[in-house]
Amino acid sequence: MAHSASLSIPNAGLNRIDDGDDLDATNESTRLLPGNDEEAARTQTPTPLPKAQLGALFAVRIVDPIAYQQIFPYINQLLADLRVAEPEQVGFYSGLVESAYSLAQVFSVYQWGRISDIVGRRPVVFTGLVGIAVTTIAFGLSTSFAGIVASRFFGGLVAGNVAVIHTILAEITDDTNQDLAVPIYSLAWPVGTVVGPLIGGTLANAAMRYPQYFSWRVFVEHPYLPPCTVSAVCALIGAGLGYSLIEETLPSKRKDLHAGTHAPLASGTHTDTHSDEVKPASVMELLSIPAIRALTISGFALTFLSLAFDVVFTLFCYTPIDAGGLGLEPSTIGNVLAFAGMLAVLLRFFAMPYILRRFDYAKTYNACMCIWPVAFGFLPFLNILARADPPSTLDSLSVSTTSVLIWTGLLTLLALSKIGAIPHSLSMLLIKRHAPSPSSLGRSNGLVQFAMCVGRAIGPVAVSTLFTGINGMDWVRRWGVGWVWAVGMVVGALAGARVTRGIGSGTRS
Repeated sequence: MAHSASLSIPNAGLNRIDDGDDLDATNESTRLLPGNDEEAARTQTPTPLPKAQLGALFAVRIVDPIAYQQIFPYINQLLADLRVAEPEQVGFYSGLVESAYSLAQVFSVYQWGRISDIVGRRPVVFTGLVGIAVTTIAFGLSTSFAGIVASRFFGGLVAGNVAVIHTILAEITDDTNQDLAVPIYSLAWPVGTVVGPLIGGTLANAAMRYPQYFSWRVFVEHPYLPPCTVSAVCALIGAGLGYSLIEETLPSKRKDLHAGTHAPLASGTHTDTHSDEVKPASVMELLSIPAIRALTISGFALTFLSLAFDVVFTLFCYTPIDAGGLGLEPSTIGNVLAFAGMLAVLLRFFAMPYILRRFDYAKTYNACMCIWPVAFGFLPFLNILARADPPSTLDSLSVSTTSVLIWTGLLTLLALSKIGAIPHSLSMLLIKRHAPSPSSLGRSNGLVQFAMCVGRAIGPVAVSTLFTGINGMDWVRRWGVGWVWAVGMVVGALAGARVTRGIGSGTRS
C-alpha cells in the first residue's frame, strides 16, 4: 500500500516472533519473569496514577455489563407475558434476545475503534453511552418480540465502543503504573455482572412489588421499564463523569486542540509527537504483525473458551448424575456462581497487581491459556466420581468422601477458570505494546475486540448444543459416557493455547 513504508513496527528486532515460529528454546526454558524492558520500567519511580480519569473510565466501563445482564433475571417472564411462544419454547427465544447484543458488537466494535482513530476517543465514548441509555429505555418500552430484539441489537451496536475505552486506558498509563491501573479497571466487568442482574431482579414488575414508588401509569403498562430506567441512568452518569474527567487522548486531536502543540497527556502517558504524521494501519497491515495476529486469534479462543466454560459449568451442575452432570438444585448453583464472582473480584484486586509486576505478560498469557484444556478435561471426572459412589445429596453439607472430593473439585475448577481469564486484562497491555503506532491503537484494540465478540456470540451456543446434544443420545446414557463432549472442548482449548505462541514480548520503542 502507498503508505505502508511509513508504518514501521516499533518492536521489530526485539524478540519478534515470525509467523508460524515457536518460541525459541531459551524462552521455553526460562521462568515467567519479566523481559529486560519490563524489568527496567518497573525499577523506575512509578508515574502517579491519573486517579480521576481512571475512576471515570471505571464508571464508563461498568455500563456495558450492567446493560448486557440486567435483563437476565426477567427476560423469560417478559417473553411469556408477551405470549411470544409456548412456555417450553421461551428459552429458545430468550437465547435469541440475549445473543442479539453480542452479535451486534461483532459488527461495530472494530468500526468504533477505526472511527476513534479519526475523530478522537471522547466523541465515540459519549455517543456509545448515550446510545446505550436510549436503547435500554426502548427495550423497556417494547411491546413486541421484534421491538425487543431490535432494541437489544442497536444497544449492542453502540456498546461496541468498549475497544475505545480500552484504548484510553492504554493512553493514560505507562509501564510503571499499569500494573495497578489495569486490575482496578478490569474490576468493572465482574462488578457489573453482579450489579446488572441485581437491578433486573429487584426492579422487574416494580409497580406491583413497590406501588408506593412505581405506581405511575407508564410503569404499570410497562412492568420491566424500571430496571431499564435505572440501567439507562447508570449509562448517563457514566457519560457525565466521562465528559467531565476524561481528556482526549488521540495525539493528533490533542495537537489540533492546542494550536499545533501537544499538551501533556494525563499523568502516566507517553506521547509520540510524530504519531499524527503516521496514517492509521489498515486491517491487513495490522494482521501482518505476528503479535497482533496472534492476539486476534487467541482473543477469539479466549472468549469462546471462557464463556463456554461458564455455560457448560452451569449445565453440568444442573444435569442429573445419570445424564452426565451433578444434579444440583438451582439455589445451590446460584451460590456456587456467587462464590465464583467474589473469587474473580478478589483475584483482580489482589493477585493481578502482583502478577503484572512479577511476570512477563506474553508468557503469563500463554500459561493461562494452557489452563483451559485442564479445566474442560477434568470436569467430566466429577460425574464419573459421582456415578461410582453416588452421594445421598450434593446440596446439603455432606461429609462423605465422595461429596468432599466433588466439592473440592468444583471449587478448584472455578478458581482455575478465573485464573484462565486473566489474559483478558493482559491483552490490553500486549496490544498497546505491539500496535504499530499510537494512531493505530484504536484499530488494534477494535480488531482484537471484534474477535472476542465473535467468540462471545458463538461460544455459549456451541457448547450448550454440544453438551445437550451428546448427553441426549441413547447410547451415551446406556454406556455412561456423558464425558464425550469434553473431548471436543479439550481439542479446541489445546488449539487456542497453541496460537498464543505468536505473541512476542518486545516493547514499543
